[in-house]
Amino acid sequence: MKPRTPFLKASYFIALSFLLLPFFSFVMRPNFLSVQHLDLTLIWESLRVSLVSSLISMGFVMVVGLPASYFMATSTFPFKRALDAFFNLPQILPPAVIGLLLLFTYGSHGFIGRHLANLGIRTSFSILAVILTFIFVSLPIFINSCSLAFRKVDPGLKEVAAGLGDGPMKVFVRITWPLAKKGVLISFLMAWSRGLAEFGATMMFAGNLPGVTQTLPLAIFNALERDVNHALFLSFFMFIFSGFILISVHFLSKEVD
Repeated sequence: MKPRTPFLKASYFIALSFLLLPFFSFVMRPNFLSVQHLDLTLIWESLRVSLVSSLISMGFVMVVGLPASYFMATSTFPFKRALDAFFNLPQILPPAVIGLLLLFTYGSHGFIGRHLANLGIRTSFSILAVILTFIFVSLPIFINSCSLAFRKVDPGLKEVAAGLGDGPMKVFVRITWPLAKKGVLISFLMAWSRGLAEFGATMMFAGNLPGVTQTLPLAIFNALERDVNHALFLSFFMFIFSGFILISVHFLSKEVD
């Protein structure tokens, strides 16, 4: 029996209205997509930095995160649950704390950064810092979500394939991957969107250098101080991208279920 009390219905629509009202006010603003006096070079540069850093980062996330998530989903060992919990840490830490952690680790005088500096590799306030920040905030999301996709695969199917003589790799290619690949794609999209949206940690570790480390969220912050229409135009890019991610995840999730 599904409860349909007026209170529950009202609560639902109040919550929904609270979330949608800012978006409504965004599109109802006069000339919210005005292109007058826009610095198109700045827009392109922030878009380029975001795309280049995100694609490089997600390449690393896929190479490291895919086998790591499969291992998380299929293996057991002492203290594994406690260790797995650390993958949730970047999701609950404030962005400012993440920025400090990265700065003290990979910065020019950091635990690892000082050794990289001796090799001539500059980290802080460079695009490498943007990439490291992106990886730090997106990798845990990918691993956690992807491991859930692997856990949903019926272990009985893998046991049957193994009983027929298929090795672990063949079982993965023939059974696990086809059944989990849509979940992996959802994980990829969610991790990608999380990295692109990062602001505080990027600001602290990478700085806000136009054409070098200034991503779209940082460009929006800068534009808001000069021209609100400029900031709204940049925000529209993020709005479209987020909508694409939301719709894609929605339809993929329906197919997975």
